[in-house]
Amino acid sequence: MLSDQTMQHLVVTKATQVSAQWQAEVQANADAPALLEVVSQVDWYDAHSDEVLVLTDAMQVKQQKARRGKGADNPEEEQAHKRVNTDVWLVERATGGFEYLTAGMAAPDEEVVSATARVRRQLQQDYSGQDTPLPVVVISDGAKTIRCQLAALFGQPVPLILDWYHLEKKVGKLMSMVARNKQEKEMHVEHLLRHLWHGRTEAALAYLWREVQAKNPQPLAALVTYIEKHQAESIDDGRRQWAGKPIGSGRMEKGVDQVIGARQKHKGMSWSPTGSKALGILKVIELNQQWEQLWFPQQTAA
Repeated sequence: MLSDQTMQHLVVTKATQVSAQWQAEVQANADAPALLEVVSQVDWYDAHSDEVLVLTDAMQVKQQKARRGKGADNPEEEQAHKRVNTDVWLVERATGGFEYLTAGMAAPDEEVVSATARVRRQLQQDYSGQDTPLPVVVISDGAKTIRCQLAALFGQPVPLILDWYHLEKKVGKLMSMVARNKQEKEMHVEHLLRHLWHGRTEAALAYLWREVQAKNPQPLAALVTYIEKHQAESIDDGRRQWAGKPIGSGRMEKGVDQVIGARQKHKGMSWSPTGSKALGILKVIELNQQWEQLWFPQQTAA
């Protein structure tokens, strides 16, 4: 039986080893163009048009409290670092399926290769032989940090769909604070989602302005701002679904849960940044079918 300390050391050592390999792969690809050439617009509803799906999300877990002598006497620092955040990406492969990607680390908690650098390398590796711009389609919650990452990756706006799961959840959450009672909430949510399912953002906004009597005007204003801000990304999900194309990041939700949530988000758990990210890296290796190669390289080579 291995002690907790021995297991942690083994996990961190392996994750650091993997990260060094990822860093070397990115550096070996340094001569490739810094930015990928992608199409600026795709037909969301053409069942026969090619797409390369890129999905991304993040998950936070509770961070361990600082030990005595390591920031425990600094409440501001403790408050600022109470969560460990991990970005996870899924990139559709040319051969089918998806590659799971996250940032690499070096002990204790330094990032040695970013997740976006690994996404760029993966796309270049899989699609370098393509002589036309890549039809990348991103499905995400549209957060500002994700927009910044996409700008760093592609250097231009890329086709982005607002994930239906996040949109539905956002409408329900804010309407719970807007509606005066449960019955009104259900009615408003039903009307709004009916419009938004078909990309009718103007109709949804008009409904909010004319039909909703808010018990709290602030969340109503927040919902209006949210819909306005994401109008360009709110498509006709019903039409796209009918074409047999994905409308949400359910795969991504499951992926980020597999990488982080299933192991690390349980009652009473807290994590160091090093331990959390190291476990996430090893889970990515497993999901990419590289587990045996990592732990038993001689056997897999034979």
